[in-house]
Amino acid sequence: MKDLPLRRGQLVTTFGPGSLVISPEGESAMIGSLDKWYHDKNEKPIDALDEFEIQEPRLRSILKVDKLLMPPDYRPGYKYKNAGDALTQTNTDIYIPLLRFPTWHYCPVCKTLQQSEMSNRTSWLDCKVCKDRRKMIQVPFVTVCNQGHISDFPWREWVHKDEDTRCEGLMRLTSTGGATLDSLKVKCSCNKERSLRGIMTRRNDSNHEEEGISELSKRLNENGNLYQCKGHKPWYGSLKDNEKCTSYPVAVLKNSINVYYPNTISAIYLPGENPAVERLINMFERNGITSSWLKITDEIDKKIEIVKKMCPPEIQEFKKSDIELAILYIEGELDDGQAQERIHSKNTEKELRKKEFETLVNDVVTENLKVRHEWRHIEGETKGLATNFALINRVTKLKETIALTGFNRLSTNDDESSKNKIENGKRLLFKDPELIQNKWLPAYKVYGEGIFFTLNTEKLRSWEESHDVQRYFNKLLTRVERSRTNIDESILSPRNILMHTLSHIIIDELALTCGYNSASIRERLYIDDEQCGILIYTSSGDIDGTFGGLVRMGKTKNFFPVVDKAIDKARWCSSDPVCSEIGKSSGQGVNNLNGAACHSCTYLPETSCELGNLFLDRTLLIDSKIGFFK
Repeated sequence: MKDLPLRRGQLVTTFGPGSLVISPEGESAMIGSLDKWYHDKNEKPIDALDEFEIQEPRLRSILKVDKLLMPPDYRPGYKYKNAGDALTQTNTDIYIPLLRFPTWHYCPVCKTLQQSEMSNRTSWLDCKVCKDRRKMIQVPFVTVCNQGHISDFPWREWVHKDEDTRCEGLMRLTSTGGATLDSLKVKCSCNKERSLRGIMTRRNDSNHEEEGISELSKRLNENGNLYQCKGHKPWYGSLKDNEKCTSYPVAVLKNSINVYYPNTISAIYLPGENPAVERLINMFERNGITSSWLKITDEIDKKIEIVKKMCPPEIQEFKKSDIELAILYIEGELDDGQAQERIHSKNTEKELRKKEFETLVNDVVTENLKVRHEWRHIEGETKGLATNFALINRVTKLKETIALTGFNRLSTNDDESSKNKIENGKRLLFKDPELIQNKWLPAYKVYGEGIFFTLNTEKLRSWEESHDVQRYFNKLLTRVERSRTNIDESILSPRNILMHTLSHIIIDELALTCGYNSASIRERLYIDDEQCGILIYTSSGDIDGTFGGLVRMGKTKNFFPVVDKAIDKARWCSSDPVCSEIGKSSGQGVNNLNGAACHSCTYLPETSCELGNLFLDRTLLIDSKIGFFK
């Protein structure tokens, strides 16, 4: 298997540990666990990690890690092999581990099934049976469970209807030419054969109400025993890496979206209260001063000496007390009481959002966050559409740090608190999460711009308390109960669904107006407690950020016409009247959790939406009876 180039940002999201990536040649491979990320081609660990460290102590303390590290970039060592001292490059030949998966392959000519090693690096596997010596093709199916495990499809067990079979006969994967799984059959040289019908089907069984039992689990064993997940974690480096699991696996296509849902947590950079400390922190970051450097000594005076040697002469202008505070901030020890309070919070991300909201409603001018006041609602003076809004601020610059905390398979829904989710995620990402050198998580920082606005809370409260709105909203609550999915109850309010839908239609209109692709514009919702704010922003990996087009649309003369057009377009969907009528009566989308919302009117690319295109309903915006903007 050839080396595969990936963007560093992808390794924190789409292609994190345990995910499957497909090469241009069609080969699929699994990204290895974090334990082996910072190793060279000889599998020797890299020591000079300081240059990859991201300074975001607020996020670091919540995740309870020592470091946030950016995925390493590849630097070919041969370029620096004979270079002089001036050109010597560190951290060369760092590879992210790639493992061949699935390991089962079939011959396109004789259809023979053969298994390879995960460590096999060749890009051409010859068929060992037929004379044509054709290149073997990886099978399209894998099995996954909702505990994060993934395995090869049990071809031998399936065809023999026995998970304990000892037959080692030659198997073939044949097709009768149809377009369904019924047309695919596994045949063994012992004369056993079986179609793949039902292997991708999940169902709920009355005897197992809390767990969906797949047809694969139900039908694999002829004796009626349920087939359970083998607990495989091949991203650890071997098919022998497994743990006991009582979940029921289901077969999925290896390139299906539900094979890997990354769990990420992000934080917008927030300034401190002391401008001098703020400038020092930025100076430390520019000059590569990290917590690792500062841990060389425990004495604060010696730490101050270190930073003075590494920083330019202007550091002499700062007071010693400010330098001490900046050092404590970099080490993650500033405001330790508040940090511990956030760590023990049930939902850590909500605590992050609360502080961000409190900052974004004000004017801010710092190096990494610039917020400019644009418009504020004034009772008695504001008229028309603007009466529904309370505040508009233009965010001319922001820095966001995104950290990978784990992943899910099959579904993004779970009932874990954020704290448990993060701890369980670490156990998936690392083979040995308790090792001292594994107290870190991968992260990525982006810079951008955006528009922050809030809605009129008094009008929102009056609207959502009306009898008609409550009666309509109760239909959604009924659908949520029927779906038996684990959902964050804080989302379930009329105002939150209204704001989420409003965010989507505004992003859609902004994409048309200012020329950005809708996939590059993202939402950040502040919808807990009395918060009712939305940050719509775009970002890139460049420290200079983006071009200012989105911020320009945040000016009053531009923003309200955009909102007006967005609301007007939301009144009609190209799938109406079907979209509106189904949305009002039975709901639509995954588990019918959406109202009048579909791909034709309100859905956004998955990179743009925080809630997976769920909890959307145009009716709450524009309906003549219950719409907020009626």
